[in-house]
Amino acid sequence: MSMDKMMKVFSPDGRIYQMEYAFKAIQQAGMTSIALRGKDSVVVCCQRKVPDKLIVPESVTNIFNISDSCGAIVVGNMNDARYIITWLRQQAAEHKYKFSYEAPIHVIAKRLGGYLQKYSQYAGIRPFCVNITLVGCDEEFGPQCFRIDPSGQAIGFKAVSTGSKEQEAMSHLEKQFKKNEGDWDNRATVETAISVLQSVTSSDFKANEIEVGYCNVEQPRFRKLTESEIENVLNDLADKQ
Repeated sequence: MSMDKMMKVFSPDGRIYQMEYAFKAIQQAGMTSIALRGKDSVVVCCQRKVPDKLIVPESVTNIFNISDSCGAIVVGNMNDARYIITWLRQQAAEHKYKFSYEAPIHVIAKRLGGYLQKYSQYAGIRPFCVNITLVGCDEEFGPQCFRIDPSGQAIGFKAVSTGSKEQEAMSHLEKQFKKNEGDWDNRATVETAISVLQSVTSSDFKANEIEVGYCNVEQPRFRKLTESEIENVLNDLADKQ
């Protein structure tokens, strides 16, 4: 049997090595994302790392719009990410064209999970090296947050982190969640997400060093916060410390 045909064969204990390598590569990407559901809003945030001073900062992003009401934050190989984002946008657009309403977050998440799972079945293709967190405010279910990993698992979360400091961030999120069972108002949701990211990265951000995506039930359109809005939140957090 050729090496190409052997690549996706299970190990004796049922592991798929290529899938494990994809997870390890995501961990080593050096990026951590936070996603958080509040009472009436949902927030995603991550660092903005610009590798060269000559690069236009706005062209480097890990947060994307999928549809008017759905957003995504991606950690991992950004070339893979751009393909997945384009695929997600096509799925959301086709759903709206066919049914005349925005695709619910859980529908897009499960469809993406099924798509990614195919890449664990065949020897000639590798899995996508990305962890994708889909967020939005659903008309029926309110704030929604789903994480989809390279194996195709699509799981709903109240708060979730992906990337290099995932476990540490999840511990911080659990502590924050225990304080009030996630009953944050719109402002507190943003502040909590940024404060957790600051804690795990051990740094105080400037407004241009962080990206924040946000939407709430009253204004379900997903958007990125401006630098001035982020600056206001950072100033409030600094005053509270």
